[in-house]
Amino acid sequence: MINTEYEPLVDLLRNEIEAYGRLFHLLEMQRTALIQQDIDAIISHNQEVENQTAHIKRLNRDRLKMVSELHPDGVSRIISLVDRIEDNSKELLQELIREINRLIRESHRQLSRNQMLYRRALEISRETLRVLRPDRSEVPGIYRRDGITNSQRRNGTAACIARLA
Repeated sequence: MINTEYEPLVDLLRNEIEAYGRLFHLLEMQRTALIQQDIDAIISHNQEVENQTAHIKRLNRDRLKMVSELHPDGVSRIISLVDRIEDNSKELLQELIREINRLIRESHRQLSRNQMLYRRALEISRETLRVLRPDRSEVPGIYRRDGITNSQRRNGTAACIARLA
């Protein structure tokens, strides 16, 4: 039997697990759209993945807040709270935490796979453009962290070299 003091935390952890389940479903749909090269579906799934990720972050913030309220020292680490529990709730909470940690690792793996598919789809699209339109084979500008596109940087470097020559 769960200590009533920890029931809201258990419910929150279960909600977090459900949210990861929804994220996995969305990532699978996104992967399918990438493989099928369905642009509209890719854009739609990207937005849904972002929304679900934001939802998971909210649940995580709620969990941190709840743990700090339950912890006698106000600490927000759930492991330190669970270590202090001495009733049946401890095992359930430990298992929920293990499952969430597993889901976090798996979501990172799935996101990495989808990013690889994105990169591969971009490479294929660029190669197709080079074959179909060799006169327009220059890669469109991709923005860097400083806000400058790669082509602008190359053009700026070329202009600087021309001035120095």
